[in-house]
Amino acid sequence: MVIKSGKFKYLRDIFVRSRYEQTLSKSIVEIIKKNNFKKELKILDYGSGIEPSLIQLIKKQLSKEFIDVISHGYDFYDDEQIAKLKNKQKKEFYFKASELNNSKEIYDFAIISDVLHHMDVENITLIKKTLNMIRSKSRYIIIKDHFQYGIASNQFLRFLDFFGNLNSDIKTPKKYFSVEQFNKIISDLNLALKYKILNNRYHPKFLLFLSNPKYHFIYLLE
Repeated sequence: MVIKSGKFKYLRDIFVRSRYEQTLSKSIVEIIKKNNFKKELKILDYGSGIEPSLIQLIKKQLSKEFIDVISHGYDFYDDEQIAKLKNKQKKEFYFKASELNNSKEIYDFAIISDVLHHMDVENITLIKKTLNMIRSKSRYIIIKDHFQYGIASNQFLRFLDFFGNLNSDIKTPKKYFSVEQFNKIISDLNLALKYKILNNRYHPKFLLFLSNPKYHFIYLLE
């Protein structure tokens, strides 16, 4: 069900999305700066969504470091959605997810932010296939996702996912990755874990258990 109320969307943007994206974008920018010596970058944003504000924040922050970015966003877009996104930002392009496999583009970094858990964390075949495809097109992969530790954390994460995706038709997952499960996936794929961030607080402390940093991770893979 899509909640179209402007009040709900406003609350989401104030209490969840704004701080979340500011914190996440700063972390991703720092990772890119530490692993890049180029002044022109090409970034793949896999699962960019209909409100691709994260990649826009990243590009804006990198521009302050005199790093020029061309970004390609891929998602399950229809023609109308692509038309709305087209040419809204400089050097920012959007494509249907089905087109990525045949693309000849090679990227410096690929960003997969809060996407993999929506594929169903138990569908290991699909997740591995997706990561393998993206690896073939990118030097580095930056993954932001969630860890759950039991029933309580699962419910906290489902609530945050629901609230964060207000005004969209994205379904709330039933389950999230365990630490062991996700680490095994990247080990099976022979992806090297170059760097990780496990202590970011994305939500204000008054949200109590919902703001616990341990539910979130950022991995830099090569």
